[in-house]
Order: sequence, then structure tokens, then C-alpha cells
Amino acid sequence: MRKILHATFIFLSVLCLVVTVEESHASTTTIDESAGFWGQAVGEGNLSAINENLSSVRLWVEGQGRFNNANPDSNMNWYQSIARTGLGYALSDRLTFWLGYTYSPVKNYNKPFVAEQDFWPAIRYVLPTSIGTITLREWVEFRYAGGDTPGVRPRTLIRLLHPFSFEPRLGLVIWDEFFFNANNVQDLKTLGLSGFNQNRAFLGLAWTFSEKIRGEFGYMNYTTNTSKEFDPNQQYKMINNIMGVVFFSW
Repeated sequence: MRKILHATFIFLSVLCLVVTVEESHASTTTIDESAGFWGQAVGEGNLSAINENLSSVRLWVEGQGRFNNANPDSNMNWYQSIARTGLGYALSDRLTFWLGYTYSPVKNYNKPFVAEQDFWPAIRYVLPTSIGTITLREWVEFRYAGGDTPGVRPRTLIRLLHPFSFEPRLGLVIWDEFFFNANNVQDLKTLGLSGFNQNRAFLGLAWTFSEKIRGEFGYMNYTTNTSKEFDPNQQYKMINNIMGVVFFSW
């Protein structure tokens, strides 16, 4: 446990250092703030209902709707949806490998419509501890949004679910996910520049309705790098989100 906490501390320290160094080379830093809401539903389970020999094969299905107030003529408007599915293989109760596909239509205010398609491998490790369940996930997205060259974006998630002793169905949820662009896509700038892409930090509560259904609700700070190539100024967009998630399992 100490090793995990130590490694997490080192990771976050290095992350802060990288961001600080990047900002120190910029003449100015601009942050555009807005508010939003994300709704998410995720289902996951094995395929033993089809064949008992498929108990280690897992299916992931997910849908999201995202809204913000970037449009001054609207209090809250849709700007993105996500449909995601993946097939996984569980090597154990803790370790699962995934391959999947994501379709994501995006229409930001005053920006052209983009339909992004991603293909991705991922690996997830779930670690029960005395303070709760820690989930570690490494994910690499190969992003296509109209160009011939994919944007390659690794993303790293660290998550803690801590059930309260006075009411085990109620729990504290804390997670952070860091996104890094591995390349510049010359024919499609909307995928962003290489380097830091975005960070999502969440703090909220979870309620377990049953063995197969859990809901989570809380605040997510979503910061994305919108800097332009050859522009020395750093530009970021920050969305203060309320986020609601429902998890289903079978």
C-alpha cells in the first residue's frame, strides 16, 4: 500500500512539474472558464450467459451526454455525445485487458461539427485495500476525426472508492485522469498539439443500490489545453462540471 501511495505521489509531483515548466516558457496564460453537466451510463459483465466457457470474456457498453454554457444565448446546451463499446479478457478478478471502439460527435460553440472515432486498447487493475478499492487504468486512444493520420493519446486513471463505515452503501469517490497527446496531427489540428492534452479530477459520493447497480454524483474539474501551434501563449479551457454516473453489472 505504501508503495502505491508513494508511486502516486511521485506521478502527481512530476505532473505538476511538467505543467509548471510548460507554463514558465509562455509569455501569457489564458484560461477560459465555463460550467457544464456530464451524464454517463456504463454497463459491464461477462458473457457466461451465452456460453459458460466465456466467463472470462467481458463486454463493456457506455453512453454519455455532455452539456455546457459556452453559448451565451443558452443556459445549457449539448456539445458532445459518446457511444463506447469494448471486449475484454479477465486474467483474474483484478486484471483485465480491453480492446474497444468509441464514436463521439462534437459540436462546440462557434466551432465546426466533428465526428471522432477512436480505436483503443486498455488495461485495468483493481486493488482492494483497507481504505477502499483502488482502480488503475492505462488506455491508449487512436483518434480519427476526418484526417488520414490518427492522433495517439494515452490516458492514465487513478481512482479510489472508499465506503463509509456508518453506511457501507454510501462511499466517497476520488479520481484523476491525465491525458497526453503523443503526436501532432498535421492535417487535423482539432486533435490538439503533442504534450499535455487535458486533466479530469473528480470528487463525489457513490450509492450502491444493489449488487449490480451503483450511482455516483459529484464535481469534476475538466481542464484542456487549447494552445495553438507556433503561439508562445498558453491557452486552456476549464469546465466546472456536475457529473452523474450510473454503473450496471451482470
